Amino acid sequence: MTTKNKLIRYNLILGSKRLSNYLWLIISFLGGSGFFLAGLSSYLQIQMLPFTKIDSISFIPQGIVMTFYGSIGIMLSLFLLTNIIFNVGGGYNKYDKNLNKVEIFRLGFPLQGREIYLAYNFKDIRSIK
Repeated sequence: MTTKNKLIRYNLILGSKRLSNYLWLIISFLGGSGFFLAGLSSYLQIQMLPFTKIDSISFIPQGIVMTFYGSIGIMLSLFLLTNIIFNVGGGYNKYDKNLNKVEIFRLGFPLQGREIYLAYNFKDIRSIK
């Protein structure tokens, strides 16, 4: 490593591509799909889910509530999927002692200023945690 490389440091930021987001995506999709299909099954009076009995579920009010919660769970999983695909929050921090600058770069959602770039001088920064 040369002295120039010792004076520049990069910290990569993982963003939305974390294991916990993948797990929450799967859990919310499976749970939301189960609730949605159970509510839809109570409306259509056909069994869409294996290992379940829909005879005891009336569409009003249980079926409507289950369909609503299921659609909310599916929408949450779609939101998590778009976060993961676009890697929202991912980027890097660059500390450059040659130029006495700190650069912060992050990715956001498309169409609304996808890239966020901030640059500060060392003298403007009090502390970094």
